[in-house]
Amino acid sequence: MHAPVQPNPDWIVGKHALMNVHAQLRNGRTEIEPHSWRIPFQWQGCHYQDHDDQPFMLLLNSAGGFVEGDVSQFHATLEAGTRALFTTTASTKFYKCLEQQTSREIVDILVGPGALLEYCPDEAIPFERSRVKRINRITMDKSSRIFATDMISAGRIHYGDGEAFKFDSLMSEFEIRIANRTIALDRLLATTPQAIAALPRLWHGAFHMATVFGYAPDLPRTIEDEVHALCQNVAETEIGVSRIGDLLIVRILANETWQAHEAMYMAWEALRPSIAGKLARPISKC
Repeated sequence: MHAPVQPNPDWIVGKHALMNVHAQLRNGRTEIEPHSWRIPFQWQGCHYQDHDDQPFMLLLNSAGGFVEGDVSQFHATLEAGTRALFTTTASTKFYKCLEQQTSREIVDILVGPGALLEYCPDEAIPFERSRVKRINRITMDKSSRIFATDMISAGRIHYGDGEAFKFDSLMSEFEIRIANRTIALDRLLATTPQAIAALPRLWHGAFHMATVFGYAPDLPRTIEDEVHALCQNVAETEIGVSRIGDLLIVRILANETWQAHEAMYMAWEALRPSIAGKLARPISKC
């Protein structure tokens, strides 16, 4: 398991959120326990939405957003044979950073042999003049199963005249490893005005880019066709599906937030029976 990350005595209270959790089998089901946490992360337990052995945990950062170089770190270990779903209570908002400070979001999850991870956070939104660095890393065993999503919006789209692509810097990375071998590395670097200006063209005029990762050692041979067929039914989206061995990746470009969410749900609907052994259901965040 991960060694829990300890807070640095120099961290300013309220500016460096930290959460360490551990999932283990107990009483015939998976139970998630917090090893430690530091505000503005809040521990509010978990619930069993599917009424089975899999807990759902909502990551609650009570700060409401990142400002002036705020940092959050979430570290989780899933022991062998456990099943857990992690999501967020709302979108992650990155506000302006002055004096060249950068806000950082770090997610590091270790998935044990035969364990199931479903990681479904809401979108990250870099607001005008924000400076953002995001690191998502999942390390698993070849017998693990994962469904994970990552979504980035161009900014506060429907505010006044819009603030699309007005951030100062964005670095976002999503890495999936089996042991010490990287099997997927999705990296977006837009750290100069020229690179940011190129994004509307690279995103084909869309305001939201989402990526879905699905992995299981026994994915059906043609499931990528089913995923593509379902996802492409969402209006005003572009969908691409690729597969390398037991890893399936879906890329989604959408004009509206709800369209990206709908396409990601369609991918979950197609993949969840094979990855988790049950049907997809909308996640309750009440």
